[in-house]
Amino acid sequence: MKLYLASSSPRRAELLQQLHLDFEVILSPIEETGLPKESPQSFVLRMAVEKAFAGYNKVPGNQIWVIGSDTAVLVDQKLLGKPKNEADALRMLKLLSGRTHQVLSAVAVLTDGEVFSALNTTQVTFKMLSDLEMQAYWQTGEPKDKAGGYAIQGLGAQFIEKIDGSYSGVMGLPLFECHQLLTESGYFNHGQ
Repeated sequence: MKLYLASSSPRRAELLQQLHLDFEVILSPIEETGLPKESPQSFVLRMAVEKAFAGYNKVPGNQIWVIGSDTAVLVDQKLLGKPKNEADALRMLKLLSGRTHQVLSAVAVLTDGEVFSALNTTQVTFKMLSDLEMQAYWQTGEPKDKAGGYAIQGLGAQFIEKIDGSYSGVMGLPLFECHQLLTESGYFNHGQ
């Protein structure tokens, strides 16, 4: 019996370690493209499921569980992914400045051809940001590979007035939902 995390994100691996589970990381890159008229929530859920399937197809054997996850920032009903460059990151931070946005974090557990999935939505409120603060933040390098251009677990925390929801979900893996899905899928009934 094996548990796998289908993610290249070190943050997701760190989060999963908090549950004291024995798991292996497998890389399972997928094409992350939205479908016509697909809602942001459906997109994030579909990406988590596709990542789990891609990981599942890379490992042999029975009695395996694969976790896939996806996270996106939603503002004005538009998804913000990872910034392409400095201008894109500054554009995102300006959109988030002084406002509340949503972080959508989906998790999927795949075992024996069955898929268990859940979506967590967290409200995050930013303080007003000055141009100088946004530029200085970009210079740290932290926003470069983060959805929405910030990291709640890093320097980006200084911009967050409050959150209503899951801290781990904003980081990239909602642990409550992940544990629930592992329970539903029977993982803990197999000797864990």
